[in-house]
Amino acid sequence: MNQVIVISGPPGAGKSAVAGAICERFDRMLLIEVDELRRWVCAGYRRPWDGDAQADEQLRLGARAACAVAREAIATRYAAAICDIADPALGEVYREALEGIGAAVHFVTLLPDLETTLARSSEPQAERAREVHASLSAAHEAGELPGAVLDSSDDTDAYVTADQLQELVARGEALLLPE
Repeated sequence: MNQVIVISGPPGAGKSAVAGAICERFDRMLLIEVDELRRWVCAGYRRPWDGDAQADEQLRLGARAACAVAREAIATRYAAAICDIADPALGEVYREALEGIGAAVHFVTLLPDLETTLARSSEPQAERAREVHASLSAAHEAGELPGAVLDSSDDTDAYVTADQLQELVARGEALLLPE
């Protein structure tokens, strides 16, 4: 399974848990948490939602860093799952940075309903989860999100969602870039 799966969604959507459940199914797969890469910025750090030029620059830097790690993974015959909150503009950064990687690239946005998202996210993240959910929902309704969108509202756990994600990938419905 030499491929990259980008898993997006609002805080509380279950990106990390689902990616972990996917990784457990394969012998050689990396889980790349873009939030962790963004924490590498030690001076001048901006929160991704600060909305200024430096925050936007760091959003792109995190995505490109994740893609660089994914390229190395693919080069050494590991698959990769990348977890990030990616709007359509950041989805385009992923498309450009992963072009020609030599493996299929899939993009799935986990988008449970707002009530489920808020129930799954931590209290300090509630307002941010609400904002991101609204933004991703609007992009989905406008047909602007890359790949596939998966409503995981009724899923009992990350493994159920991982099953559905794996089916989308197998059917080619989440394909962002062919091999």
